[in-house]
Amino acid sequence: MLRHVGYFNRCLKPVEMLGPQFLKKKKIKEQSSRGYQNFVQSNALAQIEKECEKYCPVPRFPPRKVTVVGAGSDVGRIACLFLKQQKVIRILSMYDEFPQRGVLGVANDLAHIDTSTEVEAYQGRLFLKEALHDADVVLICGGAYLMPPCCNMLDRQLFFHNLQHVRSTTIATAKFAPHAIIAVQTPPVDCNFALCIHTLMRAHAYDKRRVLGVNAINAMRANQLFCSVTGADPSKSSLPVVCGTGRCTRVPVFSAGKADNFPQSKTACLTRLVREADELICKVKSNNEQGHLSIGFATARFIVNLMKGIFENPTFIDSALVEQGNPKKCYNMKYCATPVTVGKGGITEYAIPELNGSERKLLEESRCDFEDMLNMGRCYATGDEEEYCLPPCKTDYVCKDCKFCKPCKKKRKGY
Repeated sequence: MLRHVGYFNRCLKPVEMLGPQFLKKKKIKEQSSRGYQNFVQSNALAQIEKECEKYCPVPRFPPRKVTVVGAGSDVGRIACLFLKQQKVIRILSMYDEFPQRGVLGVANDLAHIDTSTEVEAYQGRLFLKEALHDADVVLICGGAYLMPPCCNMLDRQLFFHNLQHVRSTTIATAKFAPHAIIAVQTPPVDCNFALCIHTLMRAHAYDKRRVLGVNAINAMRANQLFCSVTGADPSKSSLPVVCGTGRCTRVPVFSAGKADNFPQSKTACLTRLVREADELICKVKSNNEQGHLSIGFATARFIVNLMKGIFENPTFIDSALVEQGNPKKCYNMKYCATPVTVGKGGITEYAIPELNGSERKLLEESRCDFEDMLNMGRCYATGDEEEYCLPPCKTDYVCKDCKFCKPCKKKRKGY
């Protein structure tokens, strides 16, 4: 039975003494002053109102809030440092599950920067709901960062380390911030992106315009290499990277660069540099870590472009892993990293760059690895991990750099 608690129930004695015209005026005045808020104390109607808020966000006043999940990691700290300086962001919510990362101290340190962005800090799973409350953009970063993969094997091991981090955050976002745009940066992005979207599908909270895989670091590296060769201004140039985000799946499109003095003979060399950039940085750095500074900066710029597209003007993003609006126009791929335009409701436009012969060949070679990564994320999201197996194109391939030891065969007695 529905229980109505409103003006008439709260003021029974004065209401009985008043006329019907006065009651009607009082009721309209009460509703207008309270901003059309419903006073029905019913779990069923409260759930209906909550579902309506997902699709009717007009009465909601966005706080311009960005929640960084994994803010205590190296990439999360650097991204938060740049996000603190942006006027388009009013509230920066920093969350991390692990106390040893000291996210509270990092937030206290960032709070000393004299910018208008407010900083919030939450530590522990108990406070994930408060961290996600009213968030407009949720950045999933952090997790484990290992050495660059060889034959894509370490990518799988890395996925097993980070899948619980991405899945728990996705479930919490679907429940506590269903209107937010999710940006997945936790490596490997290809697997975790598929894990995120299929988890949202099972929670009935998936919108393909509001889930993006962060591919900003690859587009930034390709643009920097292109401009260093041609002498162009990097701030006035952009170079897309299509297909996936991993070492074996990213395909930089140097043919889309606008420069007459670009030597086509260097395309293969520059493509290899973009694909092996993580490995090169690890070899140069003494601690065998990835390029957290460049990854953090690229991720922060990606989030800022999202916020500008939502609250200011439609913004162009160089490359993001998304579900395509028309797969036939996107190399017959349902999921692919391409340039996109972000508006108030999320992705508003897809830009598909044209590929030359060598880039089209590299895309076909990378398609198998990319689909394998997506299939792995889907299987672990839907609970079909027992059905997952390597595709035929990868079972017969062995990398020359990998070292295998022959298993020792112990002879048992009686054999």
